[in-house]
Amino acid sequence: MVFAIAGVIIFVGFLANLIFKKTTFPDILLLILTGIIFGPLLRLFTPEDFLPVTPIFAALALMLILFQGGLGMEIYTVLAQSFRATVLGFLYVIFATLFVSIFGHFILGLSWIEALILGPMTAGTSSATIIPLVSRLSVSDDVKATLSLESTITDVLNIILVIVFLKMFLGSAVNIQETMSSLFARFAVGMMFGAIVGIVWVKVLGVIGKQEYIYMLTLAVLLLCYAGAEFLGGSGALSALVFGIILGNYGRMKVLGVKVNSKLMPKLIENIRDFQGEITFLVRAFFFVLLGLLYVPDLMGSIYAGFILAVNLVLRNLAVRISTYKSELYKYRGFMTLTCGTGLANAVLSLTVYSELAVRQIPSASLYPLIVTNIILTNNIITSLTPLIMRSSLRADHAYLSK
Repeated sequence: MVFAIAGVIIFVGFLANLIFKKTTFPDILLLILTGIIFGPLLRLFTPEDFLPVTPIFAALALMLILFQGGLGMEIYTVLAQSFRATVLGFLYVIFATLFVSIFGHFILGLSWIEALILGPMTAGTSSATIIPLVSRLSVSDDVKATLSLESTITDVLNIILVIVFLKMFLGSAVNIQETMSSLFARFAVGMMFGAIVGIVWVKVLGVIGKQEYIYMLTLAVLLLCYAGAEFLGGSGALSALVFGIILGNYGRMKVLGVKVNSKLMPKLIENIRDFQGEITFLVRAFFFVLLGLLYVPDLMGSIYAGFILAVNLVLRNLAVRISTYKSELYKYRGFMTLTCGTGLANAVLSLTVYSELAVRQIPSASLYPLIVTNIILTNNIITSLTPLIMRSSLRADHAYLSK
């Protein structure tokens, strides 16, 4: 049965991707619905079946998707939009955390610190959702880079904030200066480690590029890059993204004095992109099916999630307007607002908090995964439908940009 279901998931993933290319109907939605059918409807699997492997699988999916996204990014566009992406990510998470904290305290009856824990879980965007979606849409490279970077930044920011608030709730002393230093270190170490590994690997590929199994060796380096960045206290996700950007922009490394084999590298990177696309397709298909399997149907959970999401979208629109003010991106503010999909990082955080609070028999424990899984599902539905909702305006902008 497991092999049969795996075969069905791959088939549905291929079919959904084909439909997306022909009609822009969201492939994400079909994959999530497949998970809901196998999970909550047919009850072939339960969320508990996947709890032990969810964090590892989430990290693997994130790593591969970010690496592939980096391979397709232009480094100068990334550098140009990094400031706006950072402003957008921080503003959105802060605005949403403040609102959800107030909502959680006065409406859900949580203590202030319990409400603060819930806030970051409902905000931010997911790299696993955003990067594959925008890479296939006819929008400017600036928009793609901004949304991709924002999703990576908010993944890290949400994890840091939830851990800090959870420590405070459990009675551990939290130093604000240490927290800010930790946040900065995760960004800086992750980016620097990914850049160093990428530059070194570009040099190594020029030497061993004619050997067999180069992609598998590159995949091994990617895994070590992620693990190494995490071991050093950095963000493995950011290191994977930067590693991909360096490999995808190998021609620009001449500026740093890195000699590149101009005859060998183009074909080599093209082969790596092809293999990476296949692997990412497989992991991504299972990722969104798992998202559907984790869904918890509940009326009150859906109502709470719907209200939080509605206000969060208003706050996201405000963050988008501020971060894109007086720039070419401002005309994409509607599209950027609705491209708000969250993912497994949020789900893993909610399950982590649930397990910590449930052990201590705290009544609010079950509320976190209940609300967060409903928000994740609704967020991804909105994000996946955005290309359909805004098809005419995106086509008009693409036609204008291509002139």
